[in-house]
Amino acid sequence: MSSSEHEVSDLDLAEFAEFSEFVEELKNESDRAAVILGAAKLDLLLYHLLQKVLLPSTSKSDELLDGDSPLGTFSAKIALAYRLGLIDPMLCKTLHLVRRIRNSFAHELSGVSLKSGAHRDRVRELFSPLEGSDSAEWLFERYFANDKSPRNQFRYVVALVSARLQGAYDHATPRPTTPMGLVPPPFPESLKEPKKEAPEAAS
Repeated sequence: MSSSEHEVSDLDLAEFAEFSEFVEELKNESDRAAVILGAAKLDLLLYHLLQKVLLPSTSKSDELLDGDSPLGTFSAKIALAYRLGLIDPMLCKTLHLVRRIRNSFAHELSGVSLKSGAHRDRVRELFSPLEGSDSAEWLFERYFANDKSPRNQFRYVVALVSARLQGAYDHATPRPTTPMGLVPPPFPESLKEPKKEAPEAAS
């Protein structure tokens, strides 16, 4: 078995199916739709990943992750996933780059394209860590015939990150811990001092 075949065979089959489905979906979208849809998908996957490892919310909406909650933003979810050790520094940086591209696209009303100046540079930064990886290059060739245009590179990276986050979710488990309570446990008898008697009143 070649190095490339070995690395690809080691990929989780569920991740591979997730990648295949999403990459085909993104291929049919405009750059704007691909960016907005892709970022929304990654945001949602982070939401589910964090919900799985955190203690469940006691209310109908998650007071940490929903809406205007402290961790409701895409950026906050990325940071928390990294600080919890759920994603590595490279994946964290990639997610932040996707977020920045999403933010730029959201504020540009027309003529927005991944091949334009600043967007092209960010897409190149997204794709560069994957160059030289047998499995990553095999996947790109399979779905994009090695056409490394910014359009294809962005769609590839977003689909791959989606699959990796789905894999993280599939393998994540709630973190075992014993919550710290207010009431202290019983102290060992050896630590307890004899109760001092009150001094007698002077006569």
